[in-house]
Amino acid sequence: MLRIWSLVCGALLICAPSALAQGLHFGVKGGLNVANQDVTDTSDEASFDPRLGIVAGGFVTLPIASWLDVQAEGLYSEKGSRVNVFGGESKLIVNYFEVPVLGRVRLARIFYAAGGPSMAFRLQAKARARFSGSTEEIDVSDQVERFDFGVAMGGGVELGPLVVDGRYTLGLTDIDKDTSDGSKVKNRAISLTAGFRF
Repeated sequence: MLRIWSLVCGALLICAPSALAQGLHFGVKGGLNVANQDVTDTSDEASFDPRLGIVAGGFVTLPIASWLDVQAEGLYSEKGSRVNVFGGESKLIVNYFEVPVLGRVRLARIFYAAGGPSMAFRLQAKARARFSGSTEEIDVSDQVERFDFGVAMGGGVELGPLVVDGRYTLGLTDIDKDTSDGSKVKNRAISLTAGFRF
């Protein structure tokens, strides 16, 4: 694995001068997360459903070849799930600063496929429940891991400066700090965004 990464880094260094001559592309994007969590070994009484959240931030694209780019992003990303227990509903809201680093392969003049690692740093975690018409929020940051590593994959369309992107991010980290109960919680998110390149 180390040898493969060394070869990749070497290839990037060789290609970097010509890529920089072509110029970096910067941009902003925003859209919607359809987020959920994969929970194993949970009780039969609880079910986890998707919740909607915001995803927004900026990106920089480095051309490597006529068909290949590397794109790094810095995103504010709202994840979590809706939890139904004993007929009542609450929300687990986990907000991240997310840094995907994606390889983008151009499939045609305006289409591309993308994939790569995604690193997420927890900004906030809270549980929100509604009781008898009132809403209560509890900070649960001490129960959620600070770092989440995942893999993002998807594609998009570039129409001049306009970029429309869709992707699925598969969390690989168990974000539940409590390991005594045997359950594992992993983030999942479908993201739909639109943005502009400068």
